[in-house]
Amino acid sequence: MRIVALLTVLVLCPAAAMASPQGDAAEARRYRTCLAKAHSTPSAAYEEALAWQSEGGGAPALHCVAMALLGLRAYADGAEKLEALAYSPDISSPELADAALIQAGEAWLQAGRPADAVRVLDRALQHQPGNVPALINRARALRALGKVQAAGKDLDAVLNVQPHNALALRLRAALRLSTRDLAGAQRDIDAALASEPDNIESLVLRGQIREALRTR
Repeated sequence: MRIVALLTVLVLCPAAAMASPQGDAAEARRYRTCLAKAHSTPSAAYEEALAWQSEGGGAPALHCVAMALLGLRAYADGAEKLEALAYSPDISSPELADAALIQAGEAWLQAGRPADAVRVLDRALQHQPGNVPALINRARALRALGKVQAAGKDLDAVLNVQPHNALALRLRAALRLSTRDLAGAQRDIDAALASEPDNIESLVLRGQIREALRTR
C-alpha cells in the first residue's frame, strides 16, 4: 500500500479564480485541510469535498474527492477522478496535468488495472520522459502485464540518472530473478540494501535470490 505517496499535494493554485487575496488564502487552507482529512478520516473528507465541489470548488475540490476515494480504498473511482482532474480546465499548466496523470497511474495500479496505469503514464511520459516516479510505476505496470523487457528499460532509465534508487534496484532485481539473470539480480539487490539495509522487501528478495543461486 502506497497511499501516503498518493497524498502528495498537487499545487493546483486552488483560488486562481477568486477575486481577493483573502479569498485565495481561505481556499488554500480549505484545500490543505481537506487533503489532510483524506488521509486521516477519508469518509468525512469525501463528504466535505463533494459539498465543496457543488459550491464550485473546481480542481482543488475534485482533487480532494479523488484523494478521499483513495483513502477509502476505492482505487478505480479515485483513478477516474484523477484523470478527470488532469483534463480539467481549472488546471493551470501541463505540468500539473501530468502530475495528476502520474497519481492516476499509481491509483490504477492499486486497483489492479495495470493496462490503465500504462495508458495514463504513457501520456504523462510523453511530456516528461525522464520523470522517475512515472517510469517506476510504468515498470511495475508493465511487469504485471508480462512485459518484462519493457519494464526493464524503464528501470534502466531510472538507474541511469539515479543509480542508488533503492526501489528501482529492488524492482530490477526481481525482474532479473524472474528471467534467471541471477548474477544481475544479486548485484541489484546488494546495491538496494546498501541504500536501505533494513528494507524488508529487499531482505526477502535477497533470500529468494540466494535460494535460486543455491539450486540452479
